[in-house]
Amino acid sequence: MSAIAEIWPKVGERLSEDELGDFEERLIPALRAFDEAWEGADPAAPSGLVASSEAVDAAACAVAGLFEARPPLGEWLAAEFNRLSGEPERFGPAEPPPFWPSSLRSLLVPVMYATDRAALRPATGSAAYGSERGTLSYGQATVSVPDTHRVGEVDKPRWWRLRFRPAPAKDILLGSITPMTGDVFAQRVRGQLGQCATREALVFVHGYNVSFADAAVHAAQLAYDLNFTGAVLLYSWPSKSSLLDYPADGEAARRAVPYFQRFLRHLLTGTAVDEAHIVAHSMGNRVLTDGLAGLDTTSLSAGSGRLGHVVFAAPDVDSEVFRQLLPGILRQARRCTLYVSDNDRALAVSRTLADFPRAGQRGDLAIVVPGLDTIDVTELGADLLGHSYVNNHRSVLADLHGLLRHSRPPSERYGLTGVPHADGRYWSFQPHD
Repeated sequence: MSAIAEIWPKVGERLSEDELGDFEERLIPALRAFDEAWEGADPAAPSGLVASSEAVDAAACAVAGLFEARPPLGEWLAAEFNRLSGEPERFGPAEPPPFWPSSLRSLLVPVMYATDRAALRPATGSAAYGSERGTLSYGQATVSVPDTHRVGEVDKPRWWRLRFRPAPAKDILLGSITPMTGDVFAQRVRGQLGQCATREALVFVHGYNVSFADAAVHAAQLAYDLNFTGAVLLYSWPSKSSLLDYPADGEAARRAVPYFQRFLRHLLTGTAVDEAHIVAHSMGNRVLTDGLAGLDTTSLSAGSGRLGHVVFAAPDVDSEVFRQLLPGILRQARRCTLYVSDNDRALAVSRTLADFPRAGQRGDLAIVVPGLDTIDVTELGADLLGHSYVNNHRSVLADLHGLLRHSRPPSERYGLTGVPHADGRYWSFQPHD
């Protein structure tokens, strides 16, 4: 009897003994070829050990092809991959906006961006903007999100799935980037809002160590996971996209403030948006807090849009500075939310470098003030650094969904409990059993 039939008897019901024997004879050499290609991959390749190797890619496709050519085995392999990675989920429950077209089993999310990064000359694919400083510019980045996307994940090739190259039907990919003037940008956003049930926009401001391409992907993923059906926008400042350039990123974030203010004023006055929600992560909160502290959006011209929900996610901002700037921000927004954690290792390092607590840390100095909803995510655990939970933790994304899509207060959102504090009350996720 075939070794595979002994392991999985159901295969024998659909494939003959000869077919299974032929499969095993072909599979063993294919696996050996894959091992040899893996060991011979160029470690100096810029995209990593395996992603840049044609031999590895070809060998992996050969192994996968052997399974896929025999339906019972191909179905089993696909089922195992899905079991390991989680079940796929479609965009919903609301239908995607009409300006999100479908292509290759993916939704194409138009991310309208503003940036003070310098444009690369010549631009190549997704590398339209680098880490050098520039002036304010606008455009549209199109990001494809596959139907197989799982909430909280940035889908990309995985070696354990025998995939080393991105595929539009399986991965979140940045496609075309179209620069445009500020006027064309405003017209494009206005046209998108005209196709929405409500004229709302979601603005994402990324943090430290993030490239333009990654920022666009995260903005699209966030909107997709939140089932957001308005216009999706990104403000990208010139992060160096390097772990070793933390001080340089801090200076770049400070420099970006006046450009961010110009962008926000342009969005609120030139696009006919009714309400703009803003989610800032990590060091991006320096851009947001300083920007709103120096711009009174309530005094803009009649008919301008207003700030809706403002979300400070894991803010890498001096805690005392945050408290000083907060009153001027609270009066501008419909609701302000602060996500904090005691397990945020990235902010612990930042605190050590700055010698002062960060606003995104809970600890004994948790920021609890009237008009601000402070949400403690410590019990959720999240990623290795405990810092990127706003994009990759399902419980936080579900909480944001209740906030941004339904405007529910913390008392009406699932999984939160009130915690007494000397300055009032904050909210905390309950520990998992």
